[in-house]
Amino acid sequence: MNKILKLITAVLMVAATFTFSACKKSFDNPPAASDPAIVANTTIKALKAMHTSAGAYDVITSDIIISGIVVADDKSGNLYKQLYIQDATGGLQILLDANSLYGTYPVGRKIFIKCKDLCISDYNKTMELGVKALVAGLPSIEGIPANLISKYVIGGSLSNPVVPQVVTLAQLGGTNNTNMQDQYIGSLVQLDNFAFSNLNATYSDTSAFKSTVNLDLRNCSGDAIIIRTSAYANFAGQPVAQGRGSLTAIYTVFNNTKQFIIRDASDVNFTNPYACPLPPGTLFLEDFESIGANNGTLTLTGWKNIGEVGNVSYQNAVFGSVKCAKISAFNTGSSTVTSWFIMPSVNLTGTTAPKLSFLEAAGYATGPTVLEVLVSTNYNGSNTPSTSTWTQVWTKTATTPTTGYGTLTSVGNINLSAFIGQTVYIAFKYSGGDPTKTTTYEFDDVKVTAQ
Repeated sequence: MNKILKLITAVLMVAATFTFSACKKSFDNPPAASDPAIVANTTIKALKAMHTSAGAYDVITSDIIISGIVVADDKSGNLYKQLYIQDATGGLQILLDANSLYGTYPVGRKIFIKCKDLCISDYNKTMELGVKALVAGLPSIEGIPANLISKYVIGGSLSNPVVPQVVTLAQLGGTNNTNMQDQYIGSLVQLDNFAFSNLNATYSDTSAFKSTVNLDLRNCSGDAIIIRTSAYANFAGQPVAQGRGSLTAIYTVFNNTKQFIIRDASDVNFTNPYACPLPPGTLFLEDFESIGANNGTLTLTGWKNIGEVGNVSYQNAVFGSVKCAKISAFNTGSSTVTSWFIMPSVNLTGTTAPKLSFLEAAGYATGPTVLEVLVSTNYNGSNTPSTSTWTQVWTKTATTPTTGYGTLTSVGNINLSAFIGQTVYIAFKYSGGDPTKTTTYEFDDVKVTAQ
């Protein structure tokens, strides 16, 4: 009996296994989106060439079809009711009166646009494709209405490669020229070796006012650009990247101003050191371009800002495009002020004819207020630098101007040959007091060179 039961059990198990296996089905994934049976008969460049007068509204009357890959969408919130598409000849902004466009037209999707009855125009030299409309009685270009988008815009294949074009500012018309027909306007580009000028900023406005923000960036050649970021971007409150590197962005213009729009914070690939490589023969260079807002406490990597007597710190000085360091005892309430701003160490071993140079200016000169430059070989990094041994190499007691500020002027080359073979610390020491010794001193472009 046991043998019979075992046999029956085995048969049932085999049958159950067969039945379970037979019930398994191999479900095919839904077919991926593919390109429709439409052929583009015009390039983006040719379409943009139809619009030659800035501010005009050129309605397309022929059966023009363009195609392009979506290179920027509205997923992060930095773009609103618009996409940027690109083909081999250029890029173009597409205005669509709908939200969450990235769900249907994500980056990497190929789309085809039937352009007849649409309008090609520009917003201060950046081309746009939309519909012509009257707004407050005046002609305007607006987004294609949501219920008509499918009539004009047909989606194609997904996940097409999206690779920025690596360019230089010279390729974008130089530093001042902005040509409406520039092939790169509206395209995804990459600029290398840039960094944010203000490392204390966030990408955009986080206040209740929700203002779009322009941020300055510079490369090591001194070329400046701006990125423009909406306060509604989901990365608006993030601190800007702290290093230097490659920026991927949509290139746009506003009249004669070049503007770059990032899709999200990952487009800022600033992973290299912030400092630019030093020119040959330069041992140290600080141009103060990375400092924060005017009158803020001056903070630079490796420097020591010490209010040894009177607790008065060096501050940021920002006047238009000029950024430098400043110090004053004015309005501090401290009758005696001794403040130090000490550079990171500089190794003069093996150097020939080392020199220090910087720009300096005084303002509102009152009383015997002194700025000195001192060199130490035994400073230990403490907050009491006066306990170390210092050698004076430059000094100034300003008597003019008594009102306003002087012009930043080179102090010339200060000889450091006495310190060859040693590691040195160079300090700017301020000696003053409120209310009788309150002269303001400013300095910029601190440089140590050698042959």
